[in-house]
Amino acid sequence: MSLQVNTTRVEPDIVVVLFSGSLTTGPESQLIAKPLVSDLLHRNDKKLIFDLTGVEQIDSTGVNIIIQCFLAAQKAGGGLRLADGSARVARLLKITRLDTVIPWYATVAAACEGSLSR
Repeated sequence: MSLQVNTTRVEPDIVVVLFSGSLTTGPESQLIAKPLVSDLLHRNDKKLIFDLTGVEQIDSTGVNIIIQCFLAAQKAGGGLRLADGSARVARLLKITRLDTVIPWYATVAAACEGSLSR
C-alpha cells in the first residue's frame, strides 16, 4: 500500500500530519514525509504531531524518517509528538526505544495537551 499524507491545523499553532499506508523503504516515504516537514518548518509551523493511526506497515526506514523529522523540528526550535492507537506501531516504538526519545501519545487529543516545545 502506498503512503498518503494529509495535514490539518488543530490549533492556531499545531499541525497534525496524518500518515496512511506504508511508511517503509521506497521512494514514496522519502519523497513525501521529509519535504513536507521541511516545508511546514519553513512556513513557521513548528509544533507538529504525527498521527500514525493509519500506518499499516512501518520498517526501519520509517523509523529513520520519524527521527529525522523530529531532529529537524528541534533544530528549528519546534517540537514533534507521535500519536497512534495501533499496537503494531506502538510495539515498534518500544522495541526501538523511540518512545523514550520522542513523546508518544495514544491519541491526537492527548498529544495536543501541554507544550510541544522541548
